[in-house]
Amino acid sequence: MPVIEKPWVRAAPPGAASLAGYLVLRNPCATAIEVSDVESRDFGMPMIHRSEVVDGVSRMRPAGKLVVPPGGALRFEPGGLHLMLMKPLRPLAEGDQASVRLVLADGRRLFAVFPVRREAP
Repeated sequence: MPVIEKPWVRAAPPGAASLAGYLVLRNPCATAIEVSDVESRDFGMPMIHRSEVVDGVSRMRPAGKLVVPPGGALRFEPGGLHLMLMKPLRPLAEGDQASVRLVLADGRRLFAVFPVRREAP
C-alpha cells in the first residue's frame, strides 16, 4: 500500500483563506499509482497545485496527472508540487492538526494527519 510520509501544513496568519500542505508519497507497490484528488474534512476546497516560474513570475497551476512509479516517491514541497488547502473550516494554528486524504485513481484513499507548523520538519 502506498504511504504518506512527513506530512505537514504551513501555519498561516489567523483568517487566512488558504494554507499549503506538504508530504512525501512513497509507492512500495509493484505497479504505478496515480493520485487523482485530495479530500479533507478541515478544508472546503482542497486542491493539488504546482508552483512554476513563467517569464520570471511565480504562478500556481493545477498539478495535472501525478503518477508514482513502482518503488518511487513523489515530493510535495515548498516552491513545487503542494496541496493548496482552501477555505479552512476551522481556525488552524501552529500545533493543531488537519486531516487530509489523497485519492488514488483506483479508488483507494490514503489518510494522514498533518501537523500545522511554521517550518518544515
